[in-house]
Amino acid sequence: MQIPILRNVPAFAAVAAVALLAGCSPGADFHVARGDAVEAVLISDVAVLHVGRGVRLPGRDVLLRDGRIAAIGLAGQLAAPDGALQMAGAGATLVPGLIDMHGHVTTDSGPMWAFSLPDPERNLRAYLYSGITQVLDPGDSGGGYERRDRVAAGDLVGPRIRTAGPIHTVPEGHPIALVRQMAPWWIAWYLAPRTAVALPSPAAARAAADARAAEGADFVKVAVDRIPLDAPRLSREVVAALVEQAAGHGLRVLAHIGTTEDAIDAGAAGVAAWVHGVAMERIPDARIAELAAFGIPMVVTLEVFDAYSRLGSGPRAPSRLERESVPAERLAAFHPWPDDFALSPPFATYLDAVRAASEARFDNVARLRAAGVPILAGSDAPSGVFPGPGLHRELAQLVRAGFTPVEAIRAATLDAARFLADGEEPDFGDVAVGMRADLVLVEGDPTRDVAALEDIREVFLAGVPIERAPIPVAEATEPAD
Repeated sequence: MQIPILRNVPAFAAVAAVALLAGCSPGADFHVARGDAVEAVLISDVAVLHVGRGVRLPGRDVLLRDGRIAAIGLAGQLAAPDGALQMAGAGATLVPGLIDMHGHVTTDSGPMWAFSLPDPERNLRAYLYSGITQVLDPGDSGGGYERRDRVAAGDLVGPRIRTAGPIHTVPEGHPIALVRQMAPWWIAWYLAPRTAVALPSPAAARAAADARAAEGADFVKVAVDRIPLDAPRLSREVVAALVEQAAGHGLRVLAHIGTTEDAIDAGAAGVAAWVHGVAMERIPDARIAELAAFGIPMVVTLEVFDAYSRLGSGPRAPSRLERESVPAERLAAFHPWPDDFALSPPFATYLDAVRAASEARFDNVARLRAAGVPILAGSDAPSGVFPGPGLHRELAQLVRAGFTPVEAIRAATLDAARFLADGEEPDFGDVAVGMRADLVLVEGDPTRDVAALEDIREVFLAGVPIERAPIPVAEATEPAD
């Protein structure tokens, strides 16, 4: 669930917001840059995670050339071509680049009370720093298409982006209603109606689908949910009109949901995937088969709701990648809450419902998965869930929900790639000859402990090593206990 406090703020409002931040120096930062182009890369004596087979194969040489995996052989079997960069892979595992199926480039993940502007280019670097080589952004109303194209052209450093453009919702629905409650009064009146495209009728939905297609969207995003709980919600009829019109342009619709009713209405309207999953209640056993029959995946974002459930419960223990890529003062700012900060009553009621459904969310994932619903990994990027590190927290939550580490990794690689490929066999998402060389070299064995994915030695984008360096130790937080 995204809380777009100051997303896509127009110029005059940005000036006011920057005034709040005057005098605040970000200090030293983490480093990400495109490395020098090389003829080829030979990684010797490395373990390879073959996601499709679900096995880790030790003692392999891997040759990268022309942006692809050119060859894989037993250790010592492959010779380095002239001009190749050679890397020792002993003790490490080569995994596919991770895919975040619910990332947001134009968002700020700081505390709810610390209103600040998002930094899209920094967010892009944070994804790449964390081994995420593709991001599906289901909600970017400010320059998302141009930013996507600049990354593809090499003008910006970051993961490959697929964007849905702006979110669509019912008039005064989510996220419009949420912005009215959470943004400062002096900007909420302006931001709220511009946070999403309101669809008052099927005709408006069809016009919106035409507009997204003309703009060059990769998907269309619709919110079928109530945040806060008394907010209005889109009808199945309007969603169906959006889906039908989008399909005529070759676009698929993603549906933000929260309840079983939301999921069934969105599925019946023909959406291609659910995002956020059924997070607000336990799905009745009798409805599990009904949901599975739609044959579409669910991006459950367990960490988002778990993070909200932990609000106010004490200091926030940072993860390894958060310590490396998020300034220490920002991580420390989540506790304690300021004395003068209070949630609005409707949003506080919503958070109480989120906390009450904590066990149900994990139970829902386990039962849906057992019924055959594909579960994909996505992080979102609300308060406390940082672009990049957030996906690693989500993988740990999938393991908590009963996935093996390999199954969790597959949800963020091959299964995600197959959804994005839309019926075609993807050329990314696995470590195999001919695949795109978007890869991550991690220390240790992530098939035993998914946390090993955070211990990154190298990231490759199209076969080119990415320069990476963490925030200097003096700027980082102390390790979590």
